[in-house]
Amino acid sequence: MSLLERYTQPAESQLPTVSHMGEIPSGQPTCSIWIDGKEVTAIPGEAILRAAQRAGFEIPTLCDDEKLAPAAACRMCLVEIEGYHRPMPSCHLPVEPGMKITQASDSLFKLRRQNLEYILSDHNAYCMPPCQVSCPTHIDIPGYLELMAKGQHVEAARLVKEVLPFPYMLGLVCPKPCQEVCRRGLVEEEIAICQCHGYTGELVMEMEQAPTPFPQLPPTGKRVAVVGAGPAGMTAAYYTALKGHAVTVFDMMQKQGGIARYGIPEYRLPKVKLDKELNSVWQLRDAEFKGGMMLGRDFSIDDLFTRGYDAVFLGLGAWRSNELRVPGEDLPGVIEAINYLRMNSEGNPVPVGKGQKVVVIGGGFTTFDCARTSRRLGADVTVVYRRSRKEMGAHYSEVDDAEHEGIRLEFFAAPVRFVEKNGRVGGVEFQRMALGEPDASGRRRPVPVEGSNFVIECDTAIPAIGQVPNLDFFEREQGVRKTKRETVITNGALMTDRPGVFAGGDVQMGARTVIECVAQGKLAAKAIDRYLAGDDMARVAEEIAEEEAVPELIDIVPYKPEEPQVRMPMLPFKERELSFQLIENGYDKNAAEKEAARCLQCVCPDVGRCHLQRLSLEHGLTDNRFHRAEPVDYHDYEYDFSHDFILRDLNKCINCTQCVRICRDVIGANCYGLMGVGYDSIVTTPWNVSLKYTDCVSCGACAETCPTGALMMRERDLQTYELDIVRCIYCGDCVEVCPHGALGETPNFEMSTYARFGRTVLAKEELAVARTWKPSEDIPLDGHNAPRPPEIRPPGPPRWGA
Repeated sequence: MSLLERYTQPAESQLPTVSHMGEIPSGQPTCSIWIDGKEVTAIPGEAILRAAQRAGFEIPTLCDDEKLAPAAACRMCLVEIEGYHRPMPSCHLPVEPGMKITQASDSLFKLRRQNLEYILSDHNAYCMPPCQVSCPTHIDIPGYLELMAKGQHVEAARLVKEVLPFPYMLGLVCPKPCQEVCRRGLVEEEIAICQCHGYTGELVMEMEQAPTPFPQLPPTGKRVAVVGAGPAGMTAAYYTALKGHAVTVFDMMQKQGGIARYGIPEYRLPKVKLDKELNSVWQLRDAEFKGGMMLGRDFSIDDLFTRGYDAVFLGLGAWRSNELRVPGEDLPGVIEAINYLRMNSEGNPVPVGKGQKVVVIGGGFTTFDCARTSRRLGADVTVVYRRSRKEMGAHYSEVDDAEHEGIRLEFFAAPVRFVEKNGRVGGVEFQRMALGEPDASGRRRPVPVEGSNFVIECDTAIPAIGQVPNLDFFEREQGVRKTKRETVITNGALMTDRPGVFAGGDVQMGARTVIECVAQGKLAAKAIDRYLAGDDMARVAEEIAEEEAVPELIDIVPYKPEEPQVRMPMLPFKERELSFQLIENGYDKNAAEKEAARCLQCVCPDVGRCHLQRLSLEHGLTDNRFHRAEPVDYHDYEYDFSHDFILRDLNKCINCTQCVRICRDVIGANCYGLMGVGYDSIVTTPWNVSLKYTDCVSCGACAETCPTGALMMRERDLQTYELDIVRCIYCGDCVEVCPHGALGETPNFEMSTYARFGRTVLAKEELAVARTWKPSEDIPLDGHNAPRPPEIRPPGPPRWGA
């Protein structure tokens, strides 16, 4: 029998079908083959792939199923066989006694990787949405935006709180790394992601009891001490308390919030609302706050363990400004940035007032917090930065707002010395800089320009070139080490060298953004819970690394019509003078839902289960060199969501033909086939019609065997139903046995009928008032005048020869 004849036979007539699991049946003739030098017992005539799988070898494949005839469509199961001049697909080549096979080699790896690249070249789909990947906390952004668009704001807040407990605070102060990669930006403008979850956060703050992402677990009897009530510490406390552990948060300040309270000005983050959101932590059982308690002054780590705490989390923040190390830095009128913001937030007098001249040195978030605060106090402010505008660490929106508020920007200048005048600072001498080669951070290193010095006069100078944690109190016997950069050393599970002591946020990473500190607080809570359960922390560190390394594979092509971003109502620049009023006025309900509805929903429901994603990552493919997101690079098919049980997305199809074979050879419905030729071929239905107009029996076998999510089972959401009330006895058995959730019960029985009143369909929202039932849509019994459901036809491939 030729290979062509073998392929055209029914599956049971081809290679012997023996499971790759378990033992070979007794009495079955066997032979020996060698795979990678290992002797393997196999059955003559069975597929090499099956024998290798039974022996424990993991040969990659995207088109193999034990129930189906081999197709060799994916070309991933190639093996090298002695005596063959080229690699052969192992799924259809039969075993012959004495075969010597190589299934793992550098050449095979490169060949399989190349085959994957060819498959991905027309894979107009995606794995993880880039916004979710870029967010340090990995919020399910498409999920909560979809809920918001439907008006389900409390549920949207719950979803956000699964990884981000303080959505209102982050909606105002987050630098928005998610929005920088939003694919909606390829259409017209990115989605206002942070401002949307800020709306939900503000909404649920008005609830008497803040919603939690999941119910708090029963008490475990374990106690955890959190040192530091900043973003990292409060996040760790929140998720640790939800796990059922008793949590006490200590902070050196009298009030909660850390840098978020004392380092972010009122016009960006109102402290009254900050407290309302942070108070959700204290609504949890066995969670308490103790202010005015400083580690190293009032207690030590040893003291905490002596008091009965089972674990300690250090979220101390970065409260010490970096020194410029230039002459005159100790002059009166030169103020540390962190101290300046702290004094202002506490309501203490600061040496800045109306008509004074202030120079702020730096280009980060703290720089502009100091500059914009000084401007609101009436000062004439100049910001000086040693690099260019685009290399500033602050978000571009803050830089733009600062200019609109009347702050001058001076670039390519570095301080040389502070000039003394009447016993205090009277100005700052700068030297012009030029950009040289990139440094370790990837930014071009500033190089001094000789003979370019100049002086800017000022009454107050504020160096704001970053900050570091204050760990002067650390002692060697505490068992916690620190780096030369004054940060705590931890492993991948955020645990220090001392078991039970964890650290996160600024004290572990150095000065970072609030969202990055929240992300570490979340991970630390997970690690602490595992530690208290007695798990191996080395394994926990590996799992955290695996969870955090979630790359995207490929770009998606925008498919929604253009709709510009809903603008956030802002406080006019004129009204910001001498005012610390919040500059973002916030969305209303309609605006928030309209903006959320712009989301392209760039998330694949099959992520984590997709074999193409798994193999691509195993072969080091996290992007696609053949796919530039240009119209000539891909086919763009519309979805077919018209079937009641099965969703079809031809953009994810890789032509493995598993659905064709299982529907034809196993089920017998024969709903699928190949359409088109060459690069334009695609697996689809006859004449490319909707699946609901084929002989589909809704068994779901095609979706079960699809390796990429091109076919998936639909989540059932009850919309309409029919029943004969004359015969129904309201037993509820139908609800219990229905495998797809198509039937449900409400406090009032669902009622619909045909016979006496004609055939009637009730909408889902009418079920709860079934006792007062009235027909909502009358459909004639004979069906002649009934409208036919709309036919959804995804556009076919280009015409042959076009």
